[in-house]
Amino acid sequence: MTPAADRRVLVLNAGSSSLKFAVFEGLNATWRGQVEGIGTQPRLLLSGPAGAAASARALPQRTLHSSALTEILDALAERGSGIADLSACGHRIVHGGERFVAPMLVDAAHLQALNALRALAPLHNGYGLDAIDALRALAPSLAQVACFDTAFHATVPRVGSAYALPAELREAGYRRFGFHGLNFEHVTTELSRRTGGTPPARLLVFHLGNGCSICAVRDGHSVATTMGYSTLDGLVMGTRCGAIDPGVLISLQRERGLSLDALEQLLYRRSGLLGLSGRSSDMRELLASGDPTCLEAVAQFSYWAARHAGSLAVALGGVDSIAFSGGIGAGSAVVREQIIGHLGWLGFALDGARNLRGEQALESTASRGPIWIVEADEELTIARHVAAVLGGAA
Repeated sequence: MTPAADRRVLVLNAGSSSLKFAVFEGLNATWRGQVEGIGTQPRLLLSGPAGAAASARALPQRTLHSSALTEILDALAERGSGIADLSACGHRIVHGGERFVAPMLVDAAHLQALNALRALAPLHNGYGLDAIDALRALAPSLAQVACFDTAFHATVPRVGSAYALPAELREAGYRRFGFHGLNFEHVTTELSRRTGGTPPARLLVFHLGNGCSICAVRDGHSVATTMGYSTLDGLVMGTRCGAIDPGVLISLQRERGLSLDALEQLLYRRSGLLGLSGRSSDMRELLASGDPTCLEAVAQFSYWAARHAGSLAVALGGVDSIAFSGGIGAGSAVVREQIIGHLGWLGFALDGARNLRGEQALESTASRGPIWIVEADEELTIARHVAAVLGGAA
């Protein structure tokens, strides 16, 4: 087995409209990028080591996830990281169900079991599993490691994961799972590094992007989170509705005649910021528009993030630290200001100048605890897990 420091590992992170990637040598990323805009205006973005020019190029509009992977592999091969040079590939798999609660080396039997979980995360799981299939066809002997977004939340106590449903449904697996675990793990690890090796005792992490959730982390372990059985629950998101009265869904089917497919499209792709604004799911566009309806959508996004954070404060028994991550969490001073403004009763206060500059530490001298920005890096967490799994395999 190749020593961990010498391994070249490809990490793939498949989303609904993007395929992110990174190449690691040990735990140092040499190449990073993504194919974004899949299904609309796809383009390949690639950045490399210091001194290497970043690149961006448009791809054919017909580009799908499968052809996006081909584009990525070709671009990396041109830069000396061809598939034959890889020791392994790590994958983000959003939903591991009840069975998969730790990273694992994928074999044919595991892949069959994972394929049964495709419907649990329809915007994500299929794309990640398709990437595993494609690489198995191209390089059958390449080690592939699946890393699950749900796994970080395996420590949530039963009182926080069970739905109030009859026993036969609970036993069939209808429960809260939680997602974004790979990034919550990264944020916790990074804050431990910043604070000298010990994670904050009672930490709220806001993962805010196109998908959004908050995690209550006690002593480095998830104890509650806002997403549930699927990636729909909890906060207002880019195109997803977040928490909604199930009676609305019953009514939409009974009174509007919505089919299951139409209902799924509505809740996953036509709601959230897009539905509220009637214009866009992109927070940057909404903030820049100046349109009152768009700004009201932003205000509702922030209000409900703070509302859900209040419930997680109960799960933690108080909050010592807050961290913002994800494209919106790390990128929008306005959203951070609005959310912390709603949470003033917890004793947290921003330094306005630090917040506008997007510094790592945002709290004012009046704040009861630190407020952090931690850039999302699910790929680094996956690379760590690949090293651990392959080390165990050796």
